[in-house]
Amino acid sequence: MLEPDPMQNLSCYSLRKSELWCPMAVKRRTKAYIPKQILNAIERIWPDGVVEIGYDLMEDSYFHQLYPKLHRSLLSIEGASLRYERQAKEQREGEDDWDSADADWSDNLPINNRTYSYHLFFICPEDKLFRYEAETEESDEEHPDVEEVVAGEGFIGCVVGVSLLARFAVVGLNCFDEHEDGSHTCPGLDLCAWGEDGKRVTADEYFRSRVGEEGMRLLYNLRDRIAKILASHRITVLSEQDQLKEVPWLRVGEEVLREEGPVTVKDAFFFEAL
Repeated sequence: MLEPDPMQNLSCYSLRKSELWCPMAVKRRTKAYIPKQILNAIERIWPDGVVEIGYDLMEDSYFHQLYPKLHRSLLSIEGASLRYERQAKEQREGEDDWDSADADWSDNLPINNRTYSYHLFFICPEDKLFRYEAETEESDEEHPDVEEVVAGEGFIGCVVGVSLLARFAVVGLNCFDEHEDGSHTCPGLDLCAWGEDGKRVTADEYFRSRVGEEGMRLLYNLRDRIAKILASHRITVLSEQDQLKEVPWLRVGEEVLREEGPVTVKDAFFFEAL
């Protein structure tokens, strides 16, 4: 009988008794799970073990010089369009329309006053299969208590996050809505979707129910072409498996916004902060 591989579960493992008293043992054991290229980048960027917005890292990023060429490459994808992109920092001077005394001020902070460790692109196929009717509700300026329905159009495609901290990227499936009043949704790197039974479903499951198998084939093809473009610019796309690997010696700074739980490889390179 084959014995189970102790490294088989890379994102969730149990500690040996000796490791409960020796954090360095945990670090050494975890390092064996993380590819060397990724591990070297983590240790270079976060030598103190704290994930936080480092403005020197952002301003001196390789990405600024690379961006024009990468942007042109993504624009040139045949049969697809670059529908939306968001810079790492989009704060607009003079926009102080939020209440810092609000108990939930960090949740209510305007999205463009947050800083991201990555640049985001949204690219979608031009086929009508990947478009749908969308709408949103906006308050009437003269009657704030009255909600007006604003029509729009939605797009299904690939969301691309390129880290400014190291030459890594993530590519996933998501959607993006544009409305007639000029407003739009801001797609994230992860999709939160639920099935008819109320259970959370993966992005693949959700969009397969929207576009079918042929549509998924086209989306996967687009994702592969994006990955090849990124590779041509020496940017490595992290696999889903590598993204989920835990980095237990890392912790996040107070300004970093994330859900509770262990810090992962993805958290080390892709995060948002106040």
